[in-house]
Amino acid sequence: MTPLMKALMFWINDNRFKIVSQLGEGGFAYVFLVRKAFTEASAGSASKKFKDPSHISEDGTYAMKKVLSQNNDQLELVIEEIHVSSLFSHPDLIPLLDHAIILLKATSEQPWTHEAYLLFPLHLDGIFLDNSTTMKSKKQIFFLHLMFSIFSDRHC
Repeated sequence: MTPLMKALMFWINDNRFKIVSQLGEGGFAYVFLVRKAFTEASAGSASKKFKDPSHISEDGTYAMKKVLSQNNDQLELVIEEIHVSSLFSHPDLIPLLDHAIILLKATSEQPWTHEAYLLFPLHLDGIFLDNSTTMKSKKQIFFLHLMFSIFSDRHC
């Protein structure tokens, strides 16, 4: 288990989550599969703060991006990402459901001063790029009517 997964339980505002596994990483960010830890207090109020209730997971699983900030410039970038992500609402963009920024005391073992948690809906099927890359490696193609359906929001 990596040091980043030491805290297997964490809070994003009023919701408590448990890290299930790591999905990816890059730069100063890590993406985890998380599951909401339901408590008696949260049983009836699951994720009330989500702008769109259709993004509430039935089984409590989400994708959580954990961003480590070592200085104010990195922290400002995270704050800007949160701000910009909260401005849009489009079916082709993954919405930011909730977020929290935690102030930490930097040490020699842990040089970052802030951790940001960004909560997103979970899409285990991957993104269009993942699927098209896999199909290309298998010498498969998308049929034209499927492509039109994907890009026009119509379903065949």
